[in-house]
Amino acid sequence: MKFGNHVLLVVILASLCRSADAVCRFPDHFLGDYYSIDHGIELRTLINEKSMTNEALHTTNCEQYEVINGTEDAQGRYDIKLIVHNEDADCYHCFQMHHRTVNVVQYLQTSCISRRTIVADLKSLCAQIHPHADIYTMFRIAVKTVNCRGTFEGTYQFTYETDFGGGGICDNPNSIISACQEPGSVYVDNQVFRMRFAKCVEVPSSLDRDIRFQCMGSWNDDRGNIYSAMADIGRDQYRERFRCMLTRRDQELDNSLRFALSRWASCSSLKTPYEGPIRLLLKPVLSGLQFVAPTCLLPMNFTGSWYTSGEYDTNVTINRTHLYFKTGYSMYAYRETIFTCIMHRDQRYLVQVVTVGRCEMDYMCFHFLPRHQSIIRWRLSKPISTNVFRGSIEENLERAFRQVCTWSSFRYEGQKTDWIYRYFLLNPPTPFPCPIQGRYSFTQHGLPEEWYYTRVRGITERPRHNIDCKQYTSELKSCPNNPTKIFIDVEYCATLDHTGKPIGEYEIADREMICVGYWQEDMKSYLITYDDEDPMSSFRCWVYERSDWRKIGMMRSSSPLCSPVQTAWTDKSEEWASLQLQLTESERLCKPTYRHFAFTYVHV
Repeated sequence: MKFGNHVLLVVILASLCRSADAVCRFPDHFLGDYYSIDHGIELRTLINEKSMTNEALHTTNCEQYEVINGTEDAQGRYDIKLIVHNEDADCYHCFQMHHRTVNVVQYLQTSCISRRTIVADLKSLCAQIHPHADIYTMFRIAVKTVNCRGTFEGTYQFTYETDFGGGGICDNPNSIISACQEPGSVYVDNQVFRMRFAKCVEVPSSLDRDIRFQCMGSWNDDRGNIYSAMADIGRDQYRERFRCMLTRRDQELDNSLRFALSRWASCSSLKTPYEGPIRLLLKPVLSGLQFVAPTCLLPMNFTGSWYTSGEYDTNVTINRTHLYFKTGYSMYAYRETIFTCIMHRDQRYLVQVVTVGRCEMDYMCFHFLPRHQSIIRWRLSKPISTNVFRGSIEENLERAFRQVCTWSSFRYEGQKTDWIYRYFLLNPPTPFPCPIQGRYSFTQHGLPEEWYYTRVRGITERPRHNIDCKQYTSELKSCPNNPTKIFIDVEYCATLDHTGKPIGEYEIADREMICVGYWQEDMKSYLITYDDEDPMSSFRCWVYERSDWRKIGMMRSSSPLCSPVQTAWTDKSEEWASLQLQLTESERLCKPTYRHFAFTYVHV
């Protein structure tokens, strides 16, 4: 029995020894051979499971460590605080180590504190780290491959200035960053980008260098700064090989971004995009290979400036050979996409698509219906990369047209066979006679905040504050004297004046909408109106339908986009309705007219 107790005690002690040994070991994602500059001293640091060694620390063994809460990422990597014992000096350091990327580790540290000065426990020793102390960066010498997409993607022209050699801003159109990654490529093109510094004769400090950088990863700090690390493959000295770069997303620039680039292997010299040894201003551009000569013509009556319902905050400019989309995605940034006409057959137009600042070139196909009124209805096919097509130009175009412009390519969602058209709206629109004319009273249905209300322009409480109006009614009218506009008055005074005319004849309508165009699709009549005082959208889509000789239903969508689920008699938001009006013809002094579609597929 005693022998059994001794065996049990040995097993427990051995287990405790293994636990103690396992507690203090460097996590796997910190292990490796690193280069850093610490207080101006170049260090090469080797981290293995139990120790960290360099010229300043000599050999330090891991004593204690803990995981910093909330720092674990999706791959299970995390930041740590740890105490290491410097055997040569018989003292202790606390390191606060941050795993930034697979190639970059940043750290804060205390000075070497002897055992007699402070109790060597993690909490008390690491409290000696000043919260605003400089943070040092270690770069992995044997760089692991990282996709460059998180650092740079696309083509940019940049201006630059340096804080050495006399300064001055160099703006040379040949200063280009090219970071074109081929989707799915296993080659080095996804891991490197080129940065061409072009010389400016008038700037003595300007450079003439073509640098090939290998990406080492990017990370964000708690102040919103975005850091990236990269390695200059052409440099042998580690001090010049590794670089750090800083930018921010919240920059108030016109589609440009500022970056600060370090000169040496350190991130501590970068404070803001405006402060650093090398300061860059980047603007997206097209590369030379993306300029394509058009080989077909678009319809002549498509030329102009258009609003599209297909994308938010997008302006479209069309000429005889190109479509130019300018899409704003923030207050200061926008995306420019150029569609070049390559080939057309019947109403299908094969176009080559490039986005300014991006590397991809695709073929897409527009299917246009003839323009009617101020509307062009169209569908767009799925994109196919131009790299798919090899061979002569003529063979490429024939194959591309057959593959990209096939009717099945216009369906984005698998088995759905509905042909849903989008449309361009002339902006500003050319007015056309409205399909509903006459004078009507109406009732409103839907959310009250979407209703029309009396608008008082001026300082009076009401438009008729000194007039005794005996009869109020609502009014929607479009009359022959102004057939291109619809006027809406929520409180129209029908009381007659001394000449026998209604007092409301002298009033200003609450809303004034221009009729842009109308058509019929799937047995539904659609109308587009324009109101530059509409707080939601200047363009609106309406569905309208006549139920009997005197009654008409109209439903207004919440946006310019018309949906197949819209009907004229619904006020439900899930059916795209923001407002539903039920019109009743009120008198025949204004000639009533109703058109459910227009024979307008003619040249405009």
